[in-house]
Amino acid sequence: LYTRSPIRTTTHDEISPPLPAKHLLTILDLTKDEVINIMRVAIAMKTSRKTFLDTGFDRFSDTLKGYSLLTLFEKPSLRTRVSLEVGMHQLGGQAIFYSISDSPLGVKESIEDTGKVLSRMCQGITGRVASRNSLRCLAQVSTVPIINALDDYAHPMQMLADLLTIIEHK
Repeated sequence: LYTRSPIRTTTHDEISPPLPAKHLLTILDLTKDEVINIMRVAIAMKTSRKTFLDTGFDRFSDTLKGYSLLTLFEKPSLRTRVSLEVGMHQLGGQAIFYSISDSPLGVKESIEDTGKVLSRMCQGITGRVASRNSLRCLAQVSTVPIINALDDYAHPMQMLADLLTIIEHK
C-alpha cells in the first residue's frame, strides 16, 4: 500500500494468485496496527514534504510512480478532490477525476461490470457517493482497493485525517 515491493523473478511453479484487494469502506476495515502504521507513514510523508521545500528532495516522490487513482464524485467537494489530486501528484502518480453525474454508476453498465473494467485500468478507486451501497457493490467485484471518500454512512478518510491532527497537536 505504501511502497512497492521489490521486483522478483518467479518460476512457473511459484506463481500464486494475487491477494484480494484491501478496501476501506469504514474505519472498521482497518485493524489497530494498520491505523498506527498509517499514522506513522503519514507523519513521515508530511516531514519529507516539508524537507522538500528546503532541499528539493522528497523520499516519497516516486512511491506511486506509474499508478493511477480514479476519483469518483457523486457529491462535490473541493477539498477532497484537491487533496486526492495533489497527494497523487506529490507521490508520483496521477488522479483521474470522474463526475458520476456524467454517467451514473449502474445505469449504462452494471456496477459489477464497471468495477471489473476499472480494476484493469486503475490501481485504486476512491468514491464520494450518496449511498454506501454503490461502494459496497463496487468493492465486491473490484480487484483494486476501493476507498470511501464519503458516503451516507461513513467517512474513513476524514477520520484518519482527524486522528493525525489530534496526534500532531496533542
